Amino acid sequence: MKLGRLAELPPEELREEWARRIGAPAPSLSPELLRLGIGYKLQEQRLGGLSRSTRSLLRQVEARTGQGSTKPLPRKLTPGTRLVRDWHGVGHTVIVLDDGFEYDGKHWRTLTAVARAITGAHWNGPLFFGLSERKK
Repeated sequence: MKLGRLAELPPEELREEWARRIGAPAPSLSPELLRLGIGYKLQEQRLGGLSRSTRSLLRQVEARTGQGSTKPLPRKLTPGTRLVRDWHGVGHTVIVLDDGFEYDGKHWRTLTAVARAITGAHWNGPLFFGLSERKK
């Protein structure tokens, strides 16, 4: 399967390709998000997996699971990082820039402003994109 061919696949074939590549049934996501997930897997297989720093961060998260730690994990968004969110069946992608964010071809100063543009309501941007958890 070539990365460019993903754009041509209808939703049913995307779900089949997801199951083949990921080894699990496709989740209930928009076709665009399925394409992104499959594309990531294809690139991972060709270019390698997660960076050492990302694997380290994941190990920290794993170690804290079940321990009730309230200290937030360090969060640094590297320019070029893509944040993806499915909202009401539509995939939204935000690109992290040196001085803000790019969404829908426009420059945004904050993730909160992007979340408001997507939802039409006030949202905490990092919470909306899954970068932080709701305080209990």
